[in-house]
Amino acid sequence: MIKKLSQRIFLLIMVSLCIVILGIVTLFAFLNYDNTINATMGMFDRFIEGKPKRNSEVKEEGYKLKPEFNIEGLYNVLVENENIVQNSNIQNDKTIIEYAIKISKRKSEKGIIGKYVYKARRIDGNKVSIVLIENETAILHIRTMFLFSGIILIISFVIIYIIAKRLSKIIVKPVEENFEKQKQFISDASHELKTPLAVIEANIDVLENEVGKNKWIGYVQNETNSMDKLINELLLLTKVENIDTSKECKRFNLSEEIEIVLSMFESIAFENQVKIISNINKDIVINGNKDDIEHIVSILIDNAIKHTEKEKAIIVELKKGKSEIVLEVKNVGEPIPEEEKDKIFERFYRIDKSRSRQEKRYGLGLAIAKSIIEKYKGKIEVDCKDNFTIFKVVFPY
Repeated sequence: MIKKLSQRIFLLIMVSLCIVILGIVTLFAFLNYDNTINATMGMFDRFIEGKPKRNSEVKEEGYKLKPEFNIEGLYNVLVENENIVQNSNIQNDKTIIEYAIKISKRKSEKGIIGKYVYKARRIDGNKVSIVLIENETAILHIRTMFLFSGIILIISFVIIYIIAKRLSKIIVKPVEENFEKQKQFISDASHELKTPLAVIEANIDVLENEVGKNKWIGYVQNETNSMDKLINELLLLTKVENIDTSKECKRFNLSEEIEIVLSMFESIAFENQVKIISNINKDIVINGNKDDIEHIVSILIDNAIKHTEKEKAIIVELKKGKSEIVLEVKNVGEPIPEEEKDKIFERFYRIDKSRSRQEKRYGLGLAIAKSIIEKYKGKIEVDCKDNFTIFKVVFPY
C-alpha cells in the first residue's frame, strides 16, 4: 500500500512538473522560431516589387521580384493545381520545383523547407505565389535552437525525476511511519489478547463441567471463538506483511497442493449443499511456500462457499501460460457491484455488514490473500460475468 502511494505521488509530481517544463520550453522554442521567421520575412519586402497593402491585391497579382534582385538563391514561383506555371531563376532545378509543389500543399504562409525560407500567398484559391530565399544562417539558428531546447528538456526531465523521487519519499515517510506503528500495535495487541482469551476459554470449560451446559455459557464460548479467530487473522496478516517469504521458498508441485486443500473443504462444501469441481492441470511447479499457497486457496474457497447459492457449484481451475500461472475460483452467487470490486481487498471491508456480523466474518481474508500474492509479485482481481463471480490469481513464472 505504501509503495503504491509513493508511486502515485511520484507520478503526480513527475507529470505535473514535466507538463510545466514542456510548456515553457515549447513556448520558448515557438517564439524563437516565429521571431526568426518574421525577421527573415522582413528581407522579402526588399525583394518584392510593389509591396501590396491589402490582401485583396495579393490575391489578384501575387508576388513579383524587383529586377535588381534577380540573384542566386532567390526564387519566385507560381504554382497552379500542383503544376509550375511561372518561375524565375529556377531553370531546371528539380529541388526548387519539388519544394514549391510541397509548399503549395501546405496551409502555412511562411516557414522553412530544406535550406530555404519561404513566403506564400494563395491567388483566387487555385494558384499559389511563392518566394524562396536560401538562408542557411537562419535555418542553422532554428535547428540549433531546437537542439538546445531538446537538451534542456532531457536535462530537466532527469532533474525532475530525481526531485519527484525524493519528494515522494519525504511526503510518504510520515504515512509509512504511522502505518508501521499501526501494524506494530495490531501485532502487540493481538499477542497480548491471546493470554487473557486462553484464560477465559479455560475457565469457561471448568464452569461448564461444574454447572453443565447452558445457553449463557454457549454465548460466551461462541464469542471467545470469534475473538480467537479474529486475533489469529490479525496475527497472520501481520506475519505476511512483516516476514520475507522469499527466504522460505522452494519448488513444489502446485497442482498437488491445491488438490490437497480442496479435499479439506469437501465436508464444509457438503454441509453448505455446494459442490466443488476442479479442473487442475497436472504437474504445475512453482517456487514458493506451501503455507502461503494453502492460505490463498483456503481463503478463496471459503469465501466462495459462503457466497455460493445452494445446489450450485464452485469451479477451481489451474492452468499454466507462457510466462504465468493462473488460478481461478468461480462461483454462482450474487454479483459484486462494480464500485465494490477494488474495496473488497481492503482490511475490514465487508459488502453486507449485517450478514458478516452474523457469520462472524471480519473482512480480513481477501486482504490477507492479496498481501501474500503481492509477496510473489503476483496479482489478484475479481470479475462478474455469465452469472459467475470469478477470482483470478496470476503468478509470474
